[in-house]
Amino acid sequence: MAIQLMIRINRNSTVTFSPDPLAANTLDQIFWVNNDDTEPHWPGLVKSDGSINPTFFMPNQIAQGGDSSPIFSPSTAATLDYACSLHPGETGSIVIT
Repeated sequence: MAIQLMIRINRNSTVTFSPDPLAANTLDQIFWVNNDDTEPHWPGLVKSDGSINPTFFMPNQIAQGGDSSPIFSPSTAATLDYACSLHPGETGSIVIT
């Protein structure tokens, strides 16, 4: 049975994703909520060459101040590393079983 799972984008002294890593199952409904009141963020898939595919999870950035992303539903088991397309030093991962 698919469930909804939320990843929070938080700003303290740095920006973090929580939980990190996120444990999920195939077909779960995953979305991000941007709790950073100062900046938009855009999680994208980190490809094997280190570049970021910004539209893998969502078509556009998530506005600051509590906005949320569209839902992403993985169809296969994998570990998906992601980074903010706007701030590449902000990283996280999703482990799908």
